[in-house]
Amino acid sequence: MAAIVLYREAGLDDVPKLVGLPRPGEAGGDHRMLAYLRGEHHPQQALVPRILLMAEAAGSPVGYVAGHLTQRFGCDGELQWIYVVPGYRRSGVGSRLLAMLAGWFVEHGAHRVCVDVGDDAARPFYRRHGAIELNRHWMVWADIGVMLPTA
Repeated sequence: MAAIVLYREAGLDDVPKLVGLPRPGEAGGDHRMLAYLRGEHHPQQALVPRILLMAEAAGSPVGYVAGHLTQRFGCDGELQWIYVVPGYRRSGVGSRLLAMLAGWFVEHGAHRVCVDVGDDAARPFYRRHGAIELNRHWMVWADIGVMLPTA
């Protein structure tokens, strides 16, 4: 039986565990994650409001998502990193983390949200969740609110 997955906002103390999750060659957070969360590392046209959310199972991190407000590409928000460990992929963890980030964006008035796809293997995940092609490297949600459950 799979462990119960818990979701929460990550703090600075969580970052060292999260940075180590991606395997060599995989995209995900890196050594800049701590500075990013502290507001000391700024991706192009990023604004200070940002968040890091994480998923844990049996007390160990199994995934995370980070995002911030931005002005890049005329967007309101940018998904910076999303990562789920291989054993939890296709289990709904990534979708749940993305939905939580979508809620944060909407709460901050950010509806048009972009993501640097980085790896073409991720494109189907973003498409499945409503993102469309912006250019060769980027995808965008015209309204990330499509990720939120309807009442």
